[in-house]
Amino acid sequence: MSSRGGRSARNARTVASAVEEAVTRTGAALVVLVGDERERRTVHEALPAQFRAAVVETGHGGRAAGSDSTRLDEWIAAERRRQAYARADETLERFAAAKGLDGSTGAADGVEALVDAAREHRIATLLLRPDGPDTHREVWAGPKAEQIALRRTDARALGEPEPFPVRADDALLRSATLTGADVVVVGVDAARDRSPAEDLAADNRPETGRSGSEPVGGLGAVLRWPTDGNHPLVETGT
Repeated sequence: MSSRGGRSARNARTVASAVEEAVTRTGAALVVLVGDERERRTVHEALPAQFRAAVVETGHGGRAAGSDSTRLDEWIAAERRRQAYARADETLERFAAAKGLDGSTGAADGVEALVDAAREHRIATLLLRPDGPDTHREVWAGPKAEQIALRRTDARALGEPEPFPVRADDALLRSATLTGADVVVVGVDAARDRSPAEDLAADNRPETGRSGSEPVGGLGAVLRWPTDGNHPLVETGT
């Protein structure tokens, strides 16, 4: 191997190591490699397999003469939207599938069911449709994740003497964050700011039955364990 080739390989490993460290530290879902095509490919191939899914390459940008950062910014914005659409679609599919698990349900929708799930820390992924009618419903909450109820007296019974009124979506978002749950926006909000090309691509995607799979009222969840099931850390009969 020539000294130049050896230097390029070392540089690629150095960059790949930095990417690996950054993704591990930040949990980044998207890493964009720009620059010379061969160098991009060398860095990409130097990454451990588990990190490659988060990495994409583009010929836009870079340090070469004539590079256009505006086009790079537009490309990154479009790629982020594409990932958001894909994640929303995948989450809705999991949500629909989880609603019919052997007579019990691994999903919930509607404010009452979600409040119950939030109190028990059962929400694994919260689904939010911003224009849903239930997002503005009033609930009562305290500072702890499980202190959320439909009525003020019920919130007091959970140990908070001075619960406060709050929108259902805000309370559930807060509870989800405190318990380490994911949050995914679905529905109309995912269609904002699309380019004409992205609109065409969305129109041509296979139908996934969204009208039947989106959560009732705009709020839903994939649960950590089924509504009618046992806590995964509790043995049956204990």
